[in-house]
Amino acid sequence: MLTQPRNPQGAKSSSPVKVLPNYFTSAEVAERYSQVRPFFQDEVVRRLLAFSGGVRFQKVLDVGCGSGQSSIALAAIAEHVLGIDASQCMLDQAPRHSKISYQLGVAEKLNFAAGEFDLVSVGSALHWFDQDRFFAECHNVMAPSGLLAVYNDHFTAHMQNVAACKRWMRTRFVKRIPPPLRGMRDINELKAIAAGFEIVHRSSFSHLVPFSRGEFVAYLLTCSNALAAIHSGRETQQSVVDWLDSELAAIIPDGVTGSFIFKCNMWLMRKAPAASHCPIVL
Repeated sequence: MLTQPRNPQGAKSSSPVKVLPNYFTSAEVAERYSQVRPFFQDEVVRRLLAFSGGVRFQKVLDVGCGSGQSSIALAAIAEHVLGIDASQCMLDQAPRHSKISYQLGVAEKLNFAAGEFDLVSVGSALHWFDQDRFFAECHNVMAPSGLLAVYNDHFTAHMQNVAACKRWMRTRFVKRIPPPLRGMRDINELKAIAAGFEIVHRSSFSHLVPFSRGEFVAYLLTCSNALAAIHSGRETQQSVVDWLDSELAAIIPDGVTGSFIFKCNMWLMRKAPAASHCPIVL
């Protein structure tokens, strides 16, 4: 399926964009995702609050909210959070909260009023978006003084004090279960600037996530590598589980809980002043 993107001024781009498959739409995947994905968003929110000088946000749009972990964290610093996701099954797993509402929606078509949100947030989802279209839409729905927060948390392939994990991930896992086609994992800063944003903050932090072997297998089953292999018919869920359990037995023996190193990269942006916004030809 091809779509025709628009630039920030509303003119059609000359380059059609291929829509990437959504591997996260089933109820089973959504339930597992909500159970085993690490909760790190509280640190993102702490940094947001520090950057804003302790000022809370009135209305927040959480794009690609998944099963709601990011929206729950944002509710601590906002009067209201609207979480949108392209998967109804993901939204069905999201915890209910008096300050949060959820609805189906896609990043490339934000059907909201101009200037409606003083914070737009995207957590670990940007690599599935058409960044040109998303930034243009985001620019429209953000208040002039609002913030755009983009962050991505990923497993570094390192298990603390166990070098064999990284070797296995790089030599065995990605050969049998390679990553599918997707966009840039982190932000394309040139595209953001071209859409009228200025980057005002960059940071990163690492954190440890404890997993037993079974928990780590369940986590890997929520990653697009495994989901794409199952979706394509190259693997079944059971074949992936059996292979992972066998491969990881020596790295994470029965009864052992390992510490896995994740890293989060984070950007904060504001709308650039009109006089300083010089579109970049990409």
